[in-house]
Order: sequence, then structure tokens, then C-alpha cells
Amino acid sequence: MDNLLKYRRMALKSAEIIDLGEDEGYAAKIPGFAGLLAVGSSKRAALTELGSALDDWMSLALKRGLGLPAIAAPQKVRARTMVSA
Repeated sequence: MDNLLKYRRMALKSAEIIDLGEDEGYAAKIPGFAGLLAVGSSKRAALTELGSALDDWMSLALKRGLGLPAIAAPQKVRARTMVSA
């Protein structure tokens, strides 16, 4: 698979989704990608818009010779067991 496609997939996996409140929809962003923000009426719509915006963001950054930001590895969530006395 092409390295840029792998990079894109990893970037989207690190996306953060923000609930904008009742009837306002959702926003999605990727930490480290300055100015990259997308909104949608649902989480899926926001992520779809983010994917499209990410493609344009990456293309422009590479054309300008700015490079692409490092993507932090996703944090694994550990299950915690609560023990009561």
C-alpha cells in the first residue's frame, strides 16, 4: 500500500470528534494538523468531511514543501477493575 495512504489512515484513526451540542452536529480534528477541522450533522459525516479536508491539507503541505506532521501512536485503553471494600 502506498505510504501516503497508510499515513492518511493513521491520521484519521487519531481524529478527535467533538459533540457541538444539541442540534449542532459534530466537529472532527486531528491533533497536530494546524487549521484542519471539519463539521457534519453526524459523527460519520464529520469524519467523511475530515477525510476530504485531510487530502487537501496534505496535498497543500507537500506542494509547499512543509512536510507532514508526525502522528502519535493511538493509546491503548486498559480495562480497569474496580474493587470495593
